[in-house]
Amino acid sequence: MNNRELFNAVMRHENGDQLLHFELGFNVPYKKWYKQGMPSHVQSVGWAEITEKENLFDHFNVTGLVNCGVINQFCVPAFEEKTISDDGKKITFINSLGNTLAGISDKVQQTRDDGANVGSPPAEIAYAIKSLEDYERERYRYTGNIEKRYNPAWLKAHAAPHRDMTDFIPTLWVHGPFAYLRELIGTEMAMMAPYEDPDWVRMMLEDHLKTAMAAAKEPIRAIKHQVAFVWEDCCGSTGSFIAPAVFDEQFAWWYREWKDYTKNMGIPWTMMDTDGDPTPLVSRWFENGIDCMHPWEVNGVDMLKVAEQYPNYIMMGGIYKHMFEPNDMAQLGRFNTSDVHMAIDQELERVVKPMRKRGGYFPSLDHWAFWGIEYDDYRYYCDRMLDYGKANVSTRNFLQ
Repeated sequence: MNNRELFNAVMRHENGDQLLHFELGFNVPYKKWYKQGMPSHVQSVGWAEITEKENLFDHFNVTGLVNCGVINQFCVPAFEEKTISDDGKKITFINSLGNTLAGISDKVQQTRDDGANVGSPPAEIAYAIKSLEDYERERYRYTGNIEKRYNPAWLKAHAAPHRDMTDFIPTLWVHGPFAYLRELIGTEMAMMAPYEDPDWVRMMLEDHLKTAMAAAKEPIRAIKHQVAFVWEDCCGSTGSFIAPAVFDEQFAWWYREWKDYTKNMGIPWTMMDTDGDPTPLVSRWFENGIDCMHPWEVNGVDMLKVAEQYPNYIMMGGIYKHMFEPNDMAQLGRFNTSDVHMAIDQELERVVKPMRKRGGYFPSLDHWAFWGIEYDDYRYYCDRMLDYGKANVSTRNFLQ
């Protein structure tokens, strides 16, 4: 089976002992990796994508989700972007959502000497939408203008190769209901508004769903995505920002309708990304249309316990990314060795061995591959995965 075929087999629990090795993304010290032996032609990329030359996903023979046929779910027309202040170290600006943010100035080096990105996301200072009145005034930005929310020229030029690719999985990205609210009104208000003004929340989410559906129609027809990807970062290390009762009353309908729409349009699967500990809502997400969840961060949740409780749920992730630095003080007690390769062996035995037996699992780190990884150690991790049934098949050929 090629990667796409194996992906669908895993989703159907029909893959037997074969595993499809995924990576969510790379933020690695690629300049150092070149010095450590990575071929100079390998392109450093963050997300999975089709590139003319071999990229990190190709080089390590790991697959990924390619976000293609991008749709604008937010402001059309956008708010005017402008800089409020920039002293060379800190910049304060207004973004296309009309929100005021503060971050590191572009004049400051954003990457380490070894190439890994260390720039922190900008901090939100104020939001354009603070009330129902604000939303009603700007509502024209969040609805309509469908022909401007996707790129017909891109579809004409690139839909076919993305539709037909087999190494990577063509994916349509959309914000989940909480993530959408978070972008518009901020995390704190997104947590309070369902209690204080549920009708306003319903209005915003109905607008979002209607707009996303309309904007996604032509991209879906052109690309025939395999996955509808829902980004829904709404969990911390101690649980969800959404109470189960609030989810049932105000968010569950959104998932059901999005799932029904995308499935009727031909997208067979829906996957969701949320960090931290999603335990309080896990069953609700699956019951309302989510087919697979990731990344199951080890510091937030025990994926193996959830997998035992819900044996039919499809899961991706759960391999502790900090196994690459077992000598770090924070990892004391989790590993009985300071040797990286031995720590990798222990972690794959802990996670991949039982999950392979259980089925319905895509091995992957519990977040992006990060800057604390040495090239040889990541190479070892990918090679050891072969002993646990990794069956990725690369069909792309590159002339070096």
